[in-house]
Amino acid sequence: MVKKLSVAFIWHMHQPVYASTITGEYLMPWVRLHAIKDYLDMLMLLEEFPNIKQTFNLVPSLLDQLYDYSHNNVHDIHSRLTVTDVAKLSAEDKDFILKYFFDANYVNMIFPHEPYRKLYEKRFQNDHTTIDDFFDQEYADILAWFNLAWFDPYWRTKEPELEKLYNKGSNYTLEDRKLIIELQRKIIKDIVPKYKEFLKRGQIEISTSPYYHPIIPLVIDSECATRASSDIQLPASHFNFVDDVKVQMKRGMKKFKDIFGIAPAGIWPSEHCVSPEALELLSDLGVKWIVTDEGNLAKTLGKDFVRDFYGNLQDPYDLCQAYQVDINKKKIFTLFRNSALGDLIAFEYGNQESEIAANDLYERIKYIQARLQVTPVDDHIVTIAMDGENSWESYKEDGRLFLKHLYKLLSEDETLDITTVSDFIKKADEPKVLDTIHSGSWINRNFSLWIGDPTKNIAWDYLYKTREDLVKFVNENKYPKETVEKAWEEIYIAEGSDWFWWYGEPNDSGHDDMFDLLFRMHLKNVYKLLDKPVPDYLDIPLVLFAGEPSRCPDGILKPSINGVIDSDDEWAQAGYIELPQGPMYQSDRLLRRIYFGNDSDNIYFRFDVNQDRMLGLTNEIYIYFYILDRSGLLSPIRIRNKGNALFPSQRYSYAYEMEIPICQGNIFSPVLSEAIEGSLWMVKSINNIVYSYKSVLELSVPFTDIGIQQGQEVHFIVATSKTHILQEIIPQNKLLSMIRPH
Repeated sequence: MVKKLSVAFIWHMHQPVYASTITGEYLMPWVRLHAIKDYLDMLMLLEEFPNIKQTFNLVPSLLDQLYDYSHNNVHDIHSRLTVTDVAKLSAEDKDFILKYFFDANYVNMIFPHEPYRKLYEKRFQNDHTTIDDFFDQEYADILAWFNLAWFDPYWRTKEPELEKLYNKGSNYTLEDRKLIIELQRKIIKDIVPKYKEFLKRGQIEISTSPYYHPIIPLVIDSECATRASSDIQLPASHFNFVDDVKVQMKRGMKKFKDIFGIAPAGIWPSEHCVSPEALELLSDLGVKWIVTDEGNLAKTLGKDFVRDFYGNLQDPYDLCQAYQVDINKKKIFTLFRNSALGDLIAFEYGNQESEIAANDLYERIKYIQARLQVTPVDDHIVTIAMDGENSWESYKEDGRLFLKHLYKLLSEDETLDITTVSDFIKKADEPKVLDTIHSGSWINRNFSLWIGDPTKNIAWDYLYKTREDLVKFVNENKYPKETVEKAWEEIYIAEGSDWFWWYGEPNDSGHDDMFDLLFRMHLKNVYKLLDKPVPDYLDIPLVLFAGEPSRCPDGILKPSINGVIDSDDEWAQAGYIELPQGPMYQSDRLLRRIYFGNDSDNIYFRFDVNQDRMLGLTNEIYIYFYILDRSGLLSPIRIRNKGNALFPSQRYSYAYEMEIPICQGNIFSPVLSEAIEGSLWMVKSINNIVYSYKSVLELSVPFTDIGIQQGQEVHFIVATSKTHILQEIIPQNKLLSMIRPH
């Protein structure tokens, strides 16, 4: 008789807080879009497979955001633009649409829809595309198709109006676009009731996480990161606020009970991050079980899980055990996920035919089962715990074909029990006891994806300082209870894992600028709520906005320096740097785009400026020049810094500085300075520098004025400041360069 094997699927559903807690508007659309693509259709698929049980992890802050969309009719920037009359779109709106309304998997979400594909091809057919290349109707169609592409195909079979909208293909009206958003809200409104229904019938279990998804071990004690990485560079501030974790846990568990009527048995520790202190705290709060990564079990046991050439465990016995961690008599049931199986679903199977991929996963589970037949333990489990929303874009039909075939294979196999975690715990009455747990996460068995990188560390220091200021202000002043609670809410949001994940190396979301803006916004809100001055350093972005040019120069340039764009061809050969744009940046950034190029005699610059910002009292644009083989002196940048974030290009010393003063909308004559002894600067006479500002600021700088000979290379950066206090350096991590032709 074949020994039965339990298999637990645990799908983690999470998005960070994208809303401005002051204005209520959402800056990013991912909660709304994943809601119509993943959260509900994955659940509804189980109706076809009553023998398949699963566990879903719903983060409390995600549930809040779903409620906002379904009951409070909130908008994110994308949805607000979608329901805006295209005739009323500003230039910044159109720029935002062209930049962000093709954010979808090309193969599975754009290419299958010919009208959307043609708009995509027009947008990206060359580097010179501008907002004027598209008609109003094309903007309307882009707005419609971006939203349509994100619907899971399942909804086309359930919503006749949606199918009609897909079939229309083009010429979408404002009423069409409003209907698309209404259909999205309808789906979102049904998510929680359906989860309640499946929970009541016993086909699913729902677990949760601390409210805003913080890294529990690091909030309890940031120095625990040294246990897994002894040489890690920690922030200057020691973050150790166990009470914050207690608040986030208690509030998260209360939110869960308020919605689902029962207390959660299980907790998904954010990013599978665990430590002995974290598990003791969770046990004290009544948590019955958690799930974490196999790497943490390997470190705890002091052994590696060896896999063969195909990725199969040579001995799955330890990983497929039931465990109870017992630290100081604080007990908690712990499952360890099979990371190889989760990684196959997340990163590999989407590139294969759905049926072949499903068969492969099934055979791997059966291989594990065969290896466990002769063990002395009756109850083994394979745990597949993973992100439940971000993997499916790479699959045909959003993963539905893969999951249907997989569930069919599993449900027809009577030797497999596809179970919830709590159901498995009931029969695993003799779990193996561990008296400690390794401090680590699901990646590299350490915490280096959230702490240790210089930029991540600065973010931790900013969070620490803001929290300390909050405590100080509340102790020194009498504030209304509601105000204090709102201020603490901003701290708890800023403790979320996602901000630190995207800061620094190695991750790149493609939207790091917006994550940075949101993180600093939440910290700023603490001061605004308490009517205190916002520290200047919170105005400085921590991310590298412009590490690379959007386009490098590809020919000789000879523009007319008259302050207007005479033709599309005038700057067509120039390189340019595109700075993050959109409604949230309109009044925040002096420069929108920087063009640069040269001929044999001059370097040319064009600055597309933010007209609103120009009206401020005093702003400055600086260009710093570095000459590689120059024998003369060099001096450092002399713009005052507001914080301790020092970017690589600030560490260089430069040969020449050009300052362009701006006051109340007027551009004044550029001032050229040359480096002199003692790291100082001396004003240099200007011979033939020409500038003009009308709709754009154009500038020509003779190579001879900065001592560049034919064949010589010059490097440069651009900086902006307000009353000589640094606002931005562009780029922040390298220098731009060009060579004077012979």
